[in-house]
Amino acid sequence: MTQRSQSRAAWFIGFVVSIALIATALSVRWHWHRTSRQPLYHDSFRLDRQDDWQPFGGAWETVDGAMRNNSDERGAKLMNGDTRLRDYLIEADVQLLGQTGDGGLIIRATNEEEGVDAYDGYYAGLRDLDNTLILGRAGYGWIEYQANRVTPRVYAQQWYHLKLLAYGCNIVAAAISPSGQTTIDAIRQPDCIQSGRFGLKSYQTGGLWRNVQVRAATHQDLLNMTAGMTIPLADPFLMVGPTGRPRRDSDPVPGGSDAEDQYLEPLYLDMREHHVDPDGQPIANLRALAPDQPARVTIQGVVTLTFPTLFVEDSTGGLAIQNFRAQTPPQIGDQVEAKGNAELHDFSSVLKDAEVHILWSHAPIHSMGVTASQAATGSFDAQYIEIEGHLENKEEGPNHTMVLDLAEDNQSFRAIANATSGSESFRGIKNKSRLRLRGICVVDSAYTHDITPFAILLPSMNDVEVLEGPPWWSTGNLVAATIALLLLVLAAQTLHNYVERWRLIAVLEERQRLAHEMHDTLAQSFAGIGFQLQAIRDEIDDRGAIDRELDLASSMVRRSHEEARRSIAALRPELLESVGLLRALEQRARSMVAGGAIRVTAFTSGEAHSIPVRISDTLFRVGQEALANAVRHADPHTLLISLTYSEAMLQLLVQDDGKGFVVGADSAGFGIRGMRKRADTISAELQIRSAPGQGTTVQAIAPMPGKLMRTFWPASIWHLFWERRFHGQATTEGSNPAAYR
Repeated sequence: MTQRSQSRAAWFIGFVVSIALIATALSVRWHWHRTSRQPLYHDSFRLDRQDDWQPFGGAWETVDGAMRNNSDERGAKLMNGDTRLRDYLIEADVQLLGQTGDGGLIIRATNEEEGVDAYDGYYAGLRDLDNTLILGRAGYGWIEYQANRVTPRVYAQQWYHLKLLAYGCNIVAAAISPSGQTTIDAIRQPDCIQSGRFGLKSYQTGGLWRNVQVRAATHQDLLNMTAGMTIPLADPFLMVGPTGRPRRDSDPVPGGSDAEDQYLEPLYLDMREHHVDPDGQPIANLRALAPDQPARVTIQGVVTLTFPTLFVEDSTGGLAIQNFRAQTPPQIGDQVEAKGNAELHDFSSVLKDAEVHILWSHAPIHSMGVTASQAATGSFDAQYIEIEGHLENKEEGPNHTMVLDLAEDNQSFRAIANATSGSESFRGIKNKSRLRLRGICVVDSAYTHDITPFAILLPSMNDVEVLEGPPWWSTGNLVAATIALLLLVLAAQTLHNYVERWRLIAVLEERQRLAHEMHDTLAQSFAGIGFQLQAIRDEIDDRGAIDRELDLASSMVRRSHEEARRSIAALRPELLESVGLLRALEQRARSMVAGGAIRVTAFTSGEAHSIPVRISDTLFRVGQEALANAVRHADPHTLLISLTYSEAMLQLLVQDDGKGFVVGADSAGFGIRGMRKRADTISAELQIRSAPGQGTTVQAIAPMPGKLMRTFWPASIWHLFWERRFHGQATTEGSNPAAYR
């Protein structure tokens, strides 16, 4: 290739690459311009759009398309977005509900936690105490950069439109009043936070937020919000004034006019006018003071409880402060300094008539884990502890308090909480649950009432954690399980009775059908055969040997016909139902011995009552077989039939004075085995006593079903099992070797 051709090719490649780079740059610029105007987030606060928000303190809820915080907690936050967001603008309509704090927007936030200024990020808000738009940085502490007056002023219950922009290291806030006037705060911080999430925040007041929008920010947005003004450089070490915020030309100097002071938040006034006393001493050192001689002392510590008494704790111990004065009411977590008269009590000190000054907020509070036995010694009086125990009882105490009675390691104690918060969780805790509590340990009889060695004062019911629910083997659960078991047994027994009744009805219906079938076939056939034999006999002229044979055949047919009729009668239950068991057996016996010399005697003893059909039918079969065996084999002179009634059983006795026999397993014929099997079906006990020349006694003892609940007892169930398991085996009874069971 010539040098000229190579030059043209290189020029063409360079031209194509240049066009591609220009097109890429234009595309990126167009895409950035397009996306920078599109909102990254927009929320009208519908009920189906709340999963993205993450609360840190406060009481947040949606009301008519707005987000509402009903709590006046210090530093309540509601966060959203991605921590990688860099240059963006957030704006919303903001309304303060109270007149003691501020509310606004957070930008570029990370590491959020519950607590005052417990995050890293920037905040801009409207403060009604001094009617200002404030702008500052939080980093588990607060640095306020600017606070410009809002014209005409900040009113509660009115909507203000608030904007907060982060572009590079320029942070700009703007507030538009209902009258349309704009207030601007702007700062440039070289060592700025580069990215983070956005959110809503209020301090010591409730608030409303609506029409929250977030979109990417451009340099033009920065110019539009600042209106071309020069953004000052943030230097917190030079700019912080006596109020704890950056100094401005309008800031009052120490000892300035009261007209300026009225716009400062009381907390800032208290901090500005107070100087930490270098003579402050640890709380534990108060134990070295002379008893019964109050001394004026100064202590510093963290507020651990505010109701019903103010408690303060440092690294050495804790104490209660009574009858104190404070320009700003302290809250839990405030680092305070207190000057007052110290009095020694049995296990701790009390500070009376004290002046309390807040040094700063959101000091960390650490609880000390102790056991109930350790707390009972009084060594942790007035200190913030963590303890565990089992809940024995709970009740509402005096002065709108909630009282929990607990026990652990054979040591009982009480826990007392304010009833104004956490009443729902209080009612939800069940006795015998294992709890973990965090609160102030006190041994004062005003709280223990000399019932327990110590009590725990809880800041709220939120300081109660349920570790384990009550055990399932509690008295209530055992009673419920017993009742359920009884109901189950009752249902099973009822179902069993219904099944047995249905089965018995089916058996009776089948026997009724068989009786009709036998009557219509077998009995009628015997009658027909007898009629035909009689006709043959009448037709034959020679009445010699044939007459005798025909008479014998006719006699056999008549006997078979009678047997069939008796079998049919036995299949029908009408006989037992109409005349009763004893009368039916007596009739059966007299029909067997009709025309003979055997005497039949029948009697009953006990209070007669109704017998279930199944039992009466089975005993009838057993008695019928015993009578038949006596008539056929024993050649007796008398037959005795006895029926004995009792509440628990029914006893049938069939006795003869015939030949007798040797009772044993080998002598048990088909009839005896049949009687034993029938007795087994009703859990009856069958006994046969006999000896050669001494007659035979057949005794059947059947258990009677008692009242309904009697069948539930384990003894009855075991007796039923025992009878069914061992019934029918040969045993010896007493000293009679001829007994067969």
